[in-house]
Amino acid sequence: MRGFAGFMTLLLFFVLNPVIGVAKDTAARNQEQPVIRAVLFRADWCSNCHILEPILEKAMAQTTDVPVELVTLDFTNAAKWDQSIEVALDHDVVGIYNAYAGITGLVVLTSVDTGERIDCFNRTFTASTMVHAMKQAVAAVQSLPQGHRDQNSAFCPPGRAPLN
Repeated sequence: MRGFAGFMTLLLFFVLNPVIGVAKDTAARNQEQPVIRAVLFRADWCSNCHILEPILEKAMAQTTDVPVELVTLDFTNAAKWDQSIEVALDHDVVGIYNAYAGITGLVVLTSVDTGERIDCFNRTFTASTMVHAMKQAVAAVQSLPQGHRDQNSAFCPPGRAPLN
């Protein structure tokens, strides 16, 4: 009987220990939840994208201290367009998708909590100005009320659908 109790204790330890580890890991990730999303509208055939994407990659590498999530919507072909619909649904950027679907070479910064557009940038930005725009977007989300965060950037083209 004592052997069985010891076995059960070990079994419970090894079964519950990963659960405790997952809970700790989830708690750590929750502290690092993104505040903004950088939604990249791209396509393989987009010449502006070939300039924008390497710069954006450098900028994202410099944002380890910025709570930003990169979401890529690819409009290269019909299959990727369909996948982008799913990505937009999964990341709660449907309003931004509806406004800009098919436009490429553009990054739209949105708030995670409301999905509202905050700012945009394109291939004319350097990596450091992209990082600055992301930090400004985070500051806007953290300090401005919902519905008043749009920076009215000249780099944001008018959307095809209303932005809420």
